[in-house]
Amino acid sequence: MVGCQSTSLKVNSEADIESNSQIEKVSRDALFESENIELPSNYDVKAFNKMSIAAYVDHVRFEKDAKTTQIDNGIIAKLLENELARTKRYEVLTRNCDACDYEVAFQAENTVEEGTIQRGEQLNPEYVFETSIALGTVIKKMSDHNEIIFRSLVTTKVVDPTSGKIIHSFEPIRHNMPAKRFFAMEGKFLGGFDYRNHNELQEAYKEAAQKAIQVLVNRTMDYYPVGGRVTNFRNGRFAIDAGIDQGFATKQPVVLFLSDDGLDIPIASGEVTPKTNGGSGVMFIWKEDDLDADDVKKKLEAMGKDYLKRNKIYAVSVGTPEDWKL
Repeated sequence: MVGCQSTSLKVNSEADIESNSQIEKVSRDALFESENIELPSNYDVKAFNKMSIAAYVDHVRFEKDAKTTQIDNGIIAKLLENELARTKRYEVLTRNCDACDYEVAFQAENTVEEGTIQRGEQLNPEYVFETSIALGTVIKKMSDHNEIIFRSLVTTKVVDPTSGKIIHSFEPIRHNMPAKRFFAMEGKFLGGFDYRNHNELQEAYKEAAQKAIQVLVNRTMDYYPVGGRVTNFRNGRFAIDAGIDQGFATKQPVVLFLSDDGLDIPIASGEVTPKTNGGSGVMFIWKEDDLDADDVKKKLEAMGKDYLKRNKIYAVSVGTPEDWKL
């Protein structure tokens, strides 16, 4: 099994807020431009359902020279679990442990019989999200005051819980918080943010970690698109057989594509408003100057549901909605 190792990457030493990893959202207006009607890079029709995951924070460490305090791994792990669950993309299985080694043991104890990969009485995840977090501080001396900047570096890999194989590794996420002011003279604290106080340090580090975790979750929604089959069409509106229970976010931007014997052809853009186990959508535009898109449009408008019974058209999510609340 691949071991659980912490990252050796360094937090950005300059603590420059402009170097922060940014939340990436899909512009609704951009999907009204034909050149943007493209399939996401990691979609799979067979995986168009809610993913079952266990999320771990296996390591929290402080950078050299950082202002240190006690940070409970469990608190950071709950922040990660909550952010992942809030997307509706994942079925998050909470665990009272902090290492992927435990997950493999948990699976072995709860499968139906040794050697089989089945779900026993306990739910086992399809994937493990294993995260390491580095925390640090930078102190800058200004002309009339001092500033302390809290920063975080989050690295995450997706692991097969039954084998320990790494499925995917996300790019490291960096976040530097806005500077907090304090006043000191000749090494003596005078006022402002009290970096000597455990509670204040802990809250500042938690916020720095959570901001980076939110960017990470944004990346996971982009890497693991969700989708469903179009089941009805009328006057530019469509029905889909997937909703919140299958992982759709509210007002999810989508690309519609025709699936024809292994050939997937993007034909239109749109937006899905999900219900519990289904949803309705509205077309934005059809792909311009595309023979397949023109052909599907004519047949759909003429035949509607009858055409969809004989042909497979899917809608797949493209990233995080522009109005996603963080």
